[in-house]
Amino acid sequence: MNNKAMYDKWVEKVCAFLAKEGKNLNRHCATFQSKPILDKQADVVFLGYNPHEDWAYYEEDSQPKRFYEGNPSFYENKGKERMKWKIWRKLYDALKWAEYTKPVEDGNFIFFNAVYFGSKTINDLKSIPGATRAIDQCLNYTNEVIQDIFKPKCVVCFSIPECFDNLNSKFGFKDVQSVQLHENLSPHIVDFAINKSWKAGVPKINCIVKSGLWGNTPVYGIPHPSAQISNDHWGLIALFLRGEMEKLGI
Repeated sequence: MNNKAMYDKWVEKVCAFLAKEGKNLNRHCATFQSKPILDKQADVVFLGYNPHEDWAYYEEDSQPKRFYEGNPSFYENKGKERMKWKIWRKLYDALKWAEYTKPVEDGNFIFFNAVYFGSKTINDLKSIPGATRAIDQCLNYTNEVIQDIFKPKCVVCFSIPECFDNLNSKFGFKDVQSVQLHENLSPHIVDFAINKSWKAGVPKINCIVKSGLWGNTPVYGIPHPSAQISNDHWGLIALFLRGEMEKLGI
């Protein structure tokens, strides 16, 4: 069975699940922000934990359209509208500074949420009766589509405690480690940083990310792009991602 056929079957069962559980929880369902990639291996899956879209379920939530076309706002005005989203703009600007925008160019990435039900906070969602079971099933579906269908070169989780750690607790990532960034940049990346702007050398700030293997897929946990951290932190994160992704042929 090819990727498109497998994805079609996956979408069909997820939509049936959303139609049932979305009504039970009365939660808006927002899965894919970008379009999927089915004709080649995606370079990267960017994964949020759940959508911060705090409104009730409506029938369109369980229709297949979003699984194939993504969020219309993400593509509005030739993609310029997405730059108003802090979750995307922070990452894009950091990678642009690192002169490495390939992972965030359309056709190279997939961007969606590991849990499909919207809420103001994750704890708000978990407090709804029946939500724990529904969240667990969302994570199973996410694991399936990443491991069996998309098979990306890597996964980047937005938020270490909310996304990376929760997924690790459920699926048991291998070789998990915390990485202090200023100590773990490859030499050519350090040279780039010094030549570009950090003339005094890479700043020794407390900037930690996580890495591991989700099955055989490299997975990284970075701070959520809405986090209040400095541009220097984001510079280090972007350089780390560049170094890791270059090793993967991205």
